[in-house]
Amino acid sequence: MSRPGELHNQSMDYAELALLARLRHDHVEAERLFRESLRYELEAINEVELDPIEPTFSVLHHSAATLAMDCNDAGLAERLITVALSRDGVSPDIREDLRDLLEQVYFRRHLQLRGIDLAEDEVQMSLAGQGVGFGLVQSGEFLERVDQASKIIYRIVDRRQGREFRTSGRLKKSIKNDYEIFLSVPRAASFAVTLKLGRPSAQSKLPGISDTTEVVDEFMNLMGLLSAADYETIEATIPEESYRMNFLQLGKRLAPDGDNVKMVGFTSMRGGTERFVEVSRPRREILIPKTRPPEELPEERVEVRGTLRFADATQRDSGQIKIVDEEGQVTAQIEVPEGMMGDIVKPLWDSRVVVLGRRVGRVIIMDDIDEE
Repeated sequence: MSRPGELHNQSMDYAELALLARLRHDHVEAERLFRESLRYELEAINEVELDPIEPTFSVLHHSAATLAMDCNDAGLAERLITVALSRDGVSPDIREDLRDLLEQVYFRRHLQLRGIDLAEDEVQMSLAGQGVGFGLVQSGEFLERVDQASKIIYRIVDRRQGREFRTSGRLKKSIKNDYEIFLSVPRAASFAVTLKLGRPSAQSKLPGISDTTEVVDEFMNLMGLLSAADYETIEATIPEESYRMNFLQLGKRLAPDGDNVKMVGFTSMRGGTERFVEVSRPRREILIPKTRPPEELPEERVEVRGTLRFADATQRDSGQIKIVDEEGQVTAQIEVPEGMMGDIVKPLWDSRVVVLGRRVGRVIIMDDIDEE
């Protein structure tokens, strides 16, 4: 094996260890390992520059730029990408990958806390895309994502306390009072706002949460897992199906649509170090695992369109909705899995919707619902 190949393999070994450290939430160790990985990749680039053949040259620069982003060095990432893009002979596919990565670098700059002091119980949310201007954003794009992020945070609080999933009704008053979410004045650039968790007094701290920073950390971890489509780790983090389905549905609605909003970024602060999570995976690529139907019955994939006019959440483990046509006639009766009724279905009341599901016997089991 060539010297650049050996250095690249050593770099990937450190990168794998860094990812494992990140999964353990050991961000200090993860950053150290990513820096070691970057060091080896830069050495490999120095070696290959003696004989800069393609695609080795551009692939190593793409890899090193990705590691630079993991090390929060957007400037180095930008330099590496532009060097690779300036060369002739780079394949169209690799050139497109480099441009996509450069777009992430520019977005990372929007996430930088320029003159903003972020506390450890705060999260900065930033949007970028065609529907986002300098300090301006379409109100629906912004308000919807603030709402989804707030719901995810409150559900984390509920779950960490060991509370049974709340299918309906308002948030418990003690939680809302102690962990209320405050919103900063929107800032310019990529339209950034800060979500701040209220900090309860020592007397009112609830079991399962020793500090609000734990809630922020879990929120950041979950959004990172969603962006990486790591559904297996999401299931390990949220073993309760109702809470997990709720998070996946809310996360899907928070994710970019791919047009008006191309990226949703989050920044938090821990131990004086900024942590970034960028969700660039569009909604259509976020998969919602199916709930398990009775195994003895065959299933048929169905799509139902119409107006949501009836919802019954009296059943503990599921609810039912009815979809009506333009004449008000019921066209489908659909079973809603636990975790979806209150936060996902209820806001769509009296709207034209598209329901994706499975017909199992005489019942349609919902997998997803969205406004038409």
